[in-house]
Amino acid sequence: MRVIYVDDERPALDNFRLTVAAFREIESLQLFDDGETALQWAAEHVVDAAFLDMEMPGLHGLALALRLRELNPAIRVVFVTAYSQYAMDAWGVDAVGYVLKPYTAADIRKELAKCTFRPLPSTRVVIETIPMLSVTVDGVPLSLGGAKSRELFALLVDSGERGITTAEGIAWLWPERPGDAGTQSLFRMTYKRLSGVLEEAGVGDLLISRENRRYLRLDRVDCDLYRILSGDQMAGRKYTGSYLQEYPWAEERNAQLYRLLQRDL
Repeated sequence: MRVIYVDDERPALDNFRLTVAAFREIESLQLFDDGETALQWAAEHVVDAAFLDMEMPGLHGLALALRLRELNPAIRVVFVTAYSQYAMDAWGVDAVGYVLKPYTAADIRKELAKCTFRPLPSTRVVIETIPMLSVTVDGVPLSLGGAKSRELFALLVDSGERGITTAEGIAWLWPERPGDAGTQSLFRMTYKRLSGVLEEAGVGDLLISRENRRYLRLDRVDCDLYRILSGDQMAGRKYTGSYLQEYPWAEERNAQLYRLLQRDL
């Protein structure tokens, strides 16, 4: 497992490094004393799990977690902090764990166990994003309805556990109609249509809504994007420079994948 730890205090970084020094499950560990440097690293390297302090100058731990998820929807986030009052906020960014300082080696090992990727024994839904979007259910190609329903599904795949808000969905799906009151109705109709298609295919539980955000259930799918971001070399070999090539908004992610995989192209 490839792990990063971000904390603005050098003793805390040293303590974490010494605590996990004998952990065989950690393949590589990178330590950072500021969030921006950690983000730059994560944009060009595979990161499976991020252990983050909360109170840091510059990027707060919560903001850093959200930006790491933008880079890698499958990343596992664990907060390591002396402040218990942030626990509820941590769950708001879908952290898998929350450790209070001072911690023990057993505390960290327990959180690492939560970060281990365990694919489903038989995944019904397979999503391919390279070079274009393709979805199958039990091996049968799935039509996602109209063009906007299909694009909304692609957005949900790209955002992963971070999800999208109604405003974000509108901005990407109807960029030519900013501020148009009717687009909210269009978004709701499009989401409802997509949900209906998935329900009819027997995978209606694939999408969830929570606190005005829509999410794709990552534990219900096998997706080439998530495999590449988790370091799967076999999945990475299929990348030839294009990702969701039918959508201009996907270029930022495509650039990230290129940086991650250019040595293998």
